[in-house]
Amino acid sequence: MASSDANPAQPLRILAVVEWYPPAYKAGGPVRSVHNLMQLLKAQTPHRLEVVCGDRDLGSTEPLPGISPDTPIDQNGIAVTYRSSVSYAWWKAKLRGTPSNPPPDMIYLNSLFSVPFALQPLRAAKSLGIRVVLAPRGMLGAGALAIKPAKKKLFLALARLLGLFRGVRWHASTPVESRDMLQVFPGASVSVAANIPMMATGSAPMPSIETLNWLVLGRIHPIKNIHFAIEALQKVDLAEKELTIELVGPAEDKPYLERLLSMARPGLKVVHTGALPPESLGEVWSRSHALLMPTSHENFGHAVVEAWAHGRPVLLSDQTPWRGLSERDLGWDLPLDLDVWARHLAQTLGWEHGHWERMSKACVEKHASMVVDPSLLSDNRLVFEASFEAL
Repeated sequence: MASSDANPAQPLRILAVVEWYPPAYKAGGPVRSVHNLMQLLKAQTPHRLEVVCGDRDLGSTEPLPGISPDTPIDQNGIAVTYRSSVSYAWWKAKLRGTPSNPPPDMIYLNSLFSVPFALQPLRAAKSLGIRVVLAPRGMLGAGALAIKPAKKKLFLALARLLGLFRGVRWHASTPVESRDMLQVFPGASVSVAANIPMMATGSAPMPSIETLNWLVLGRIHPIKNIHFAIEALQKVDLAEKELTIELVGPAEDKPYLERLLSMARPGLKVVHTGALPPESLGEVWSRSHALLMPTSHENFGHAVVEAWAHGRPVLLSDQTPWRGLSERDLGWDLPLDLDVWARHLAQTLGWEHGHWERMSKACVEKHASMVVDPSLLSDNRLVFEASFEAL
């Protein structure tokens, strides 16, 4: 049985559990969150890291290319196992360990509601006295809980009644997410550590402003509220400038995608490029002027950081952790008011190329400052290395 306390000076065996892991990419932010964190911990700590994940990408019926399902694969010193299926019995056996592969000191979960990749390993770990860190990735935010609310409300009520998450340490990406957690689970143990941004910069010159190209990057789903931005643009006079909204991401809700495409009008194009692997996104950024994210809820927003890394400002709703952007030439964070959005979108149509270039420079500098932020490593290490209360 694993010890309930950790000596941070000693290497820990950490098993991360996530439904999707590279080369999977269609699930967006959660994939990058876990992958970037594992890469940071591997480079900067002595801990022994392992990942167990599904063997298919979001919405796919075929195994990921280039993997060997159910067989551990060494990825730069991290043992990654892509599972075709899991069960409570499998998790119990896995976490019990063997003489050649001892049990982990802790598991790191990245979902709140997934049965195979959260609830089953949670139960198995608690039965064996293995510590649990859980990152719900925004699932406790008001916007996320508003989707299928009755089912989620019942589950959370039962979880509190049964003590399902008792003894768990919660990993919040922002202070806002920490407040969300404590509102649902008062008295919970919460560590706040920002998500790890992409480290490389892909900055490219701003394209010509003869036409403006706005990029929407991520899942095509109603929670992303993409229709709101197009409705705002329908209030804007586009007589002198052509504008394109490019949707890059998997169409999780096909009727919603069709609705978005049908909202095009003279002067406004709406195109769907589909889901692209990360290595193919550089070309997309090079033809884009800015990121459009009118989301009704975003826990972190890897696409925002990626936009800054490529020197692109962002137009966000005020339902993300990123605030005060206009004062720093990084973009805008606006309330979800159609007239407000229409007014700001109209202003961009008249900007000179130099205005866009000035914002691009500020975005690259912002990303550079995030990459060297010393609290990134210290806060994320503390999530795992601080002592736990007994389960």
